[in-house]
Amino acid sequence: MKGLLTVIQVIRPEPTNTDPRTTEIEQWIEKDQIGRGAILSALSDTLFDVYCSDSYTAKSLWDELDRKYNIEEQGLEKYSVFKFMRYQMVEDRSIAEQTHEIINLEHALADAEMKLPKKFLVMSIVDKFSKSWENFGMTLKHQKGRLSLDDLMIAISIEE
Repeated sequence: MKGLLTVIQVIRPEPTNTDPRTTEIEQWIEKDQIGRGAILSALSDTLFDVYCSDSYTAKSLWDELDRKYNIEEQGLEKYSVFKFMRYQMVEDRSIAEQTHEIINLEHALADAEMKLPKKFLVMSIVDKFSKSWENFGMTLKHQKGRLSLDDLMIAISIEE
């Protein structure tokens, strides 16, 4: 979405009398409307109703939304940690599918600059196996050598 702001000129130009049909101000208004439309179209219906008034330029709308809702990213980081720590695999779903969910949670943590060591991730996945997979998990834990994430995924695919 920040790429959109590069299309929009932030500073409103002063009108010039060089070309009455296509002035800088008209171009700016057109770009601003496109930018506002793009931002508003990405909002939920409730937020759209709040921010759809013409009193916001695209830049002021972006700044307002960023100021108000960027704080949620901090909460999202805490939520991602909580979700990763509490994740437990269940019997009625594929272990490979659930492993991919854990890996996606790890990516969310990495995006929040909380990168986990791969060995920790692998052992966390093994520890989260469901009851019917506990024996397989114990076998993996007692293997000699280092178990990589790819090796784990292959072992899970074979076991399923």
